[in-house]
Amino acid sequence: MQTTAYKLLNIIKNQFMPGKKFFVITSLVLSVFLFQNCSKKDAGSIDPGQQATVLNLPQTPYNYSDIPFPAHITAALAANDNTPVNNAITNDGATLGRVLFYDMNLSFNRTINCASCHKQEQGFTDEARLSKGFEGGLTTRNSMSLLNVRFYTSGKMFWDERAGTLEEQVLQPVQNHIEMGMSVDSVLARLNRLTYYPPLFTSAFGSADIDTEKIARALSQFIRSIVTYQARYDRVKQGLEVFTAAEREGEQLFLNATGPGGPGAPTCATCHTPPMFLNSDGPPFTLPDNEDLGILNEGRFKAGSLRNITATNNLFHNGSISNVETMLNSQIPAHGVAPPDRAKILAFLQTLTDNTVTTDIRFSSPFR
Repeated sequence: MQTTAYKLLNIIKNQFMPGKKFFVITSLVLSVFLFQNCSKKDAGSIDPGQQATVLNLPQTPYNYSDIPFPAHITAALAANDNTPVNNAITNDGATLGRVLFYDMNLSFNRTINCASCHKQEQGFTDEARLSKGFEGGLTTRNSMSLLNVRFYTSGKMFWDERAGTLEEQVLQPVQNHIEMGMSVDSVLARLNRLTYYPPLFTSAFGSADIDTEKIARALSQFIRSIVTYQARYDRVKQGLEVFTAAEREGEQLFLNATGPGGPGAPTCATCHTPPMFLNSDGPPFTLPDNEDLGILNEGRFKAGSLRNITATNNLFHNGSISNVETMLNSQIPAHGVAPPDRAKILAFLQTLTDNTVTTDIRFSSPFR
């Protein structure tokens, strides 16, 4: 680019601008070319300047580690928490994870971030059936909600449970050739050039050194901190409110009604166990799909949480069911509900929506 600029200057000097006028135009031409060169080189990049000019973080980190969960959530957490002993949630660790989650520098062309497919306003899933990757390609599965992943007892992640832990899962989308298109080395090179990261890594882990283990641990801390506990259902369980008649009957159907298998057959709660309405140790869920055979190619898939399900579109691993009402009216095994019961089940499921998690600043983008 510089060679091209100097060639143009020589043409101007020799043919059009002899004398002193040449020196006036020189600085203008060089400025244009250098500006264009830098713009192309850094297109879409966040200026690696001072942290305060890039990030909008509070002086004292937000609280992620000491949340006053109600008793029914605390009990479920004690029984099902998949947090490893070496990666407990800390305020500084989750803060770093939040920055990484929203940083577009983690995608090849700096156009998307983790939140592009897991949108806060959508309950950390995507409104689209399949999500768009960094070059516009579509993912092969629907983006699974990140709500309450801390409560999957087994710790296994993805629809097909191919990742044994959340720490193992979080960097796979970054390296996926459709989703974010990066390599581990390119991620480390990018982050090491951004001056807002060393203080964040130091606060979180006591060292400014950046490596993939710390990145995975920080992202996992942030994601595990996204817990729903302020829905109407939670207020009822705390004795602060009461269900309507339809909601109460819907809950009993959810807990006790069996499908075509009759007595002893699974209920809704078998796979979606209260209070987080998920169960990683339940019976296998099957959904006919000739193009995707799921876990161990056995035609079964992970059972997602039903929290915020009535505010979610495009359900199941392939997004093939438009919404929960369509699901209740479907013939999908163990998911269709008898016509007289549909409105009651729906009324109950609507009590599981926690709108606070979709607006909480702790989970929003920290970038200015």
